[in-house]
Amino acid sequence: MASAGGSVQVMTMHRSKGMEFKRVVLFGVSGTEAGWGAGNDGLPESERADAELRERSLLYVAATRARDELAVLWTGERSELLPASAG
Repeated sequence: MASAGGSVQVMTMHRSKGMEFKRVVLFGVSGTEAGWGAGNDGLPESERADAELRERSLLYVAATRARDELAVLWTGERSELLPASAG
């Protein structure tokens, strides 16, 4: 994410809410990373749907901060929260 001066801004997805950037790069959206659905298996069945919805909503917020370009990067297996066409 670059500011008007051309420098790169690094922030959490939570902090990006309400902002807009010309380009956004999302790192670590892997199926094996903490979050992104990887940790939901250990949750009780009654909490899994809510946890997945929160993660999916956060990913949506972060991805929609990009005005012109969005790059989503992962290592190994992509998160199940990404659409199949992202692979």
